[in-house]
Amino acid sequence: MTYALFVGLGVLVGALVARRAGPGDGVPTPPTVRRAALVGAVIGAFAFELPADLYGWAPQVADVPSGRALGGRTVLGGLLGGWMAVEWAKKRIGHTAPTGDGFALGLPISLGIARLGCVFTGCCPGCRLDPGDPWARVSLALHDEARFPATLVEAYFHIGCAVVLFVLTRRGVGSGLRLLGYFAAYGAFRFVIEFYRDVPRPFGGLSYYQLLALALGGAGLVATVVRASATRRPAPSEPA
Repeated sequence: MTYALFVGLGVLVGALVARRAGPGDGVPTPPTVRRAALVGAVIGAFAFELPADLYGWAPQVADVPSGRALGGRTVLGGLLGGWMAVEWAKKRIGHTAPTGDGFALGLPISLGIARLGCVFTGCCPGCRLDPGDPWARVSLALHDEARFPATLVEAYFHIGCAVVLFVLTRRGVGSGLRLLGYFAAYGAFRFVIEFYRDVPRPFGGLSYYQLLALALGGAGLVATVVRASATRRPAPSEPA
């Protein structure tokens, strides 16, 4: 119940902030694209987690209720699913302008608040720590032993990204690139933070979620570079 409350609060606050801030690039996001993003994110969160549930790649913590009546969810899968759904919807309605700026500010706020639900629930646990480890001082006592506060660190990451994106939006910097840059940054961050989580690593020492992080971060980086290059390229009517 606590987790659901924080997720709901995150969605509400993120949506309000995004609506107040506007698209950031002067191009409104079509309602069809927004609906596709929401549906795609929900489906992706469940669908990309399904292999982890089936094959035991998800975290297993004995002292935390699983709450998986509907199956587990993964933030990485939600972002990938939402992104793919947006691209599909844009192609379907013939919308060619970038739409990422309409999601860029509200999304990290939503995820940061939602991660606090993980903090207070105890799910998505960090690795075990020695009692004398400095990180043990900020490890919430939700388990039978001290653990690295992976979800708390991730919450701080998302809120920090929201602050950076807010500044960039106010200054008009990175129009059309802000969401892609956030995806690339989160993919890199999540890949690293996974080494500090208590999760199976069946892929040569890597977890399933690190593979998803590589997919999200790599796609975000490539898309950022491609779009930035296209933006700098002069139009045919302009002198080279």
